[in-house]
Amino acid sequence: MSDLNPKQSQDVRLQIVENAEGISEFGEHWDDLFSRAVDAPPFLSRPWISTFIDEGRIKGTPLFILAWCDSKLVALFPLAIRKFLIVKIAEPISTGQPSYLGLLLDPGYRSVTEDIADIIISMRIFDIYYSEDLSSEDMATNDLLDMLAKKGYFRRTVSRNPCCHVQLGCTFEEYFKKNASSKSRQNLLRRERRLFESEDVNVEYYVGREVTPDVLLRIAAIEEQSWLKRRGAAVLGKPFYQKLLLRMAHAGIGHVWLMKIDGEDAAFEYVYITHKRLQFGFRAFKLKYSSSVSIGQILMMRTVRDACSNGVLSMDIGHGEADYKRFWAKDSYIVDRVVAGRGVRGCLIAMSYYVPWRLGKIKWIRSSYHRIKRVLRDLKQKRVNVENI
Repeated sequence: MSDLNPKQSQDVRLQIVENAEGISEFGEHWDDLFSRAVDAPPFLSRPWISTFIDEGRIKGTPLFILAWCDSKLVALFPLAIRKFLIVKIAEPISTGQPSYLGLLLDPGYRSVTEDIADIIISMRIFDIYYSEDLSSEDMATNDLLDMLAKKGYFRRTVSRNPCCHVQLGCTFEEYFKKNASSKSRQNLLRRERRLFESEDVNVEYYVGREVTPDVLLRIAAIEEQSWLKRRGAAVLGKPFYQKLLLRMAHAGIGHVWLMKIDGEDAAFEYVYITHKRLQFGFRAFKLKYSSSVSIGQILMMRTVRDACSNGVLSMDIGHGEADYKRFWAKDSYIVDRVVAGRGVRGCLIAMSYYVPWRLGKIKWIRSSYHRIKRVLRDLKQKRVNVENI
């Protein structure tokens, strides 16, 4: 751990903390900063990032760049640093889980990004920075990368996914009328009435310590009987995800809506709520329920209705623009893949990230890649099934 004193703005002191052990010394300050960073996504919170570190789900060694104003933490840049040959490569901690990652910054200290850029260069914190989850709405991280580019870093960006979102801050009826056609509203409300009239339906809501390991095992069991199982994406039964979702819930960030039909768990929504912003996380329903029943859409409607009642100001449905996402949110922004490198080696390695990203934007190449992945996944599943016989 080291304190640094470059030319700084607003009497800010910078500090570098390496390895996970140092988190205990600034953990409470991290929580306080997160509470002030009103635009920060849940993926920059301490329970989220510390779980990835504790469970070894990072490439390299944790390193944190901290900025202090007196005793107040005003910026935190959590990174995983590794070496390839003699080149230092940095990526945001929790890369690989669809999210929005970058610099956690108090909005009153925007100028600190230049100090952080200067330290990155003067101390050679990294030669390459790459991220697959840079939101176009993330002004703090985009400002920092712009600053690095002005100071000599080679930067390239490729759009990855649109992300559907919508402003709330109103009643559910006002939101629904504005965002869905009259016919769509009537159809979904009619399906909701039919479901509740024909079946014994109950929706349970859990938050904070109410989200127990048992609740998380129940939603994992639903996921195992959903379409996600066939796609190889049913992950919530794994110890890592059980720990991650439990920590997020106990921090007051993770919330669960769970639908029961005739006493049986049928569908769930696991969402994150921070700064009166709702971010959808995990969702699934059992395939045994006919798609005509639309229990997934009905439970999502219940979630949005409750969010409106509780004063939530905006809703983010995450990466991609599936039809159901466009139904609930007409606006969108972009999540980019970005790489920044310096020096000859750094620029060459940066290009090794950028070129495949660009090729992935070509439809036939992308389709072939996903087809090969599906074939390999199916072969792996068949091999597992044979071994279990």
